[in-house]
Amino acid sequence: MSASAPRSPFRSVLPVLSVGLAAALALSSCAGGFESSSDASSSTTGGTGGRIVAALPTDPTSMDPVKTGSLVVLSVFFNTFDQLTKITADGSLEPKLATEWTPSADMTSWDFTLREGVTFTNGEPLTADDVVFSFSSILADPTSENFGYLSSLKSVAKVDDTKVRFEMKAPFSAFPRNTSLISIVPDQAYAAMGPAAFAAAPVGSGPFKFEKIQRGVSYDLVRNDSYWGEPAKLDAISLVPVASDESRVNGVLSGSLDVAQISPAQAESVKGSGGVNVQSELSNGVVFLGVNSTAGVLTDEKVRRAIGLAIDKEAIVKTVLSGLGEPATQMLAPSVEGFADGLSDGGYNPDQAKKLLAEAGYNGESIDFEYALDGRIPLSGEVAQAIQGYLSAAGVNVNLVGADQASHTLKVRNRQLKGIYLNTWAPSTLDGDLPLTDFYEQAGNNNYAQDPKTAGLAVTQRGVDGAARLDVFKELLTYSNDKAYFIPLYVPANNFAVDKSLAWTQRADGLYDFSATGLTK
Repeated sequence: MSASAPRSPFRSVLPVLSVGLAAALALSSCAGGFESSSDASSSTTGGTGGRIVAALPTDPTSMDPVKTGSLVVLSVFFNTFDQLTKITADGSLEPKLATEWTPSADMTSWDFTLREGVTFTNGEPLTADDVVFSFSSILADPTSENFGYLSSLKSVAKVDDTKVRFEMKAPFSAFPRNTSLISIVPDQAYAAMGPAAFAAAPVGSGPFKFEKIQRGVSYDLVRNDSYWGEPAKLDAISLVPVASDESRVNGVLSGSLDVAQISPAQAESVKGSGGVNVQSELSNGVVFLGVNSTAGVLTDEKVRRAIGLAIDKEAIVKTVLSGLGEPATQMLAPSVEGFADGLSDGGYNPDQAKKLLAEAGYNGESIDFEYALDGRIPLSGEVAQAIQGYLSAAGVNVNLVGADQASHTLKVRNRQLKGIYLNTWAPSTLDGDLPLTDFYEQAGNNNYAQDPKTAGLAVTQRGVDGAARLDVFKELLTYSNDKAYFIPLYVPANNFAVDKSLAWTQRADGLYDFSATGLTK
């Protein structure tokens, strides 16, 4: 098994403003599609019972695990389906449907041993055939949102009733983490029902099962009393799409929601006291400045390094993000496998920045600084303006160019950015392989440098495991910092408003896993 990532020491649980929740408010009264307590479950096995309502930031496109694998839908699937492996709240990897996994000596194949005695909610046993069917169906459908997670996979086959073999296209040490995103469906039921009917009435094997699906309104789940693992403590969950940041925080404060993700600006405004907490944990992502190192003055390594040294990252986190994050020293977050302990990016040193600019002969040439006005990076406009201020103070002339998120993303994907640009990367596998591919390999969206050394190291880490793999990551990330191919800025926190009655452990990726969640009263 792969070495686990270190848990970040960052944690903040802030009491927030109470808005006079009714003294007798029980979570079972929250909105979400359940009409009475008898709807939730006929059994109270497994814990404190009760029901909760959790906000999803958008409406999932489908409940078909073969077709969809977006982050928002994984917050549903982690509760209703099983995967071969599980990434825990702190980013480490542990068994789930698979009890163990073993690679070949050259990392080109992986054997997974399956847990016995697992059944789907329709009563059918989960077998190696279901695993093969689930992975093969995705491999056969390039339009599947999960297809990219299996880009390294050549084929999958049943070895026997409890063992499945995955053949890779090339050595790939991170494959077990990728399996944590692939939900297993019952092959016979899926084939008989067809994708559309299955998405309308999904059959999984997770700690909860689907009770009612109302697209755009709620996804109602009840405890699966035939679950193979530790029984869920909650009776029921309703997952409700709530697109507005303000509506999500107001929902928790009013009692109509029990947990919802909020922006750092909202967390600051509602700090105080009362019946709701703000839980903040470092995310699995890094906000960074991408650099077109082939354009104008940015071809000079000294200019690129000066840009990084001129920015006070700690001050940006403290002021713009209200302290909800930490400065980044590299292109991977602490919760991500491959994070290099002890790595330095040079810190904040405006005097050294000015010295490097003078050595480079920089004469105030304008550098475009492009960013999205909304979307993936909260407070992106404020962050961009703060960066512009620090660069201006060091003598770097930047031209702010804002755009909508879709337009900005399109430019990133087509490598059409002319100067520096604000971007973020949060690997859903909590492993460095995915971002390294994008940052340093030839086809990477963010790889302007096209340096053969970075590409070679990115490939090398796939053929080794454990400490040897971490050594490769450290070499690559150190070299990237030295060359200033990117300017890592900060690791933002994921912030959630949570009813104090809810004992919920937040994941580094910001997704929901309520399998061990309970109520404290």
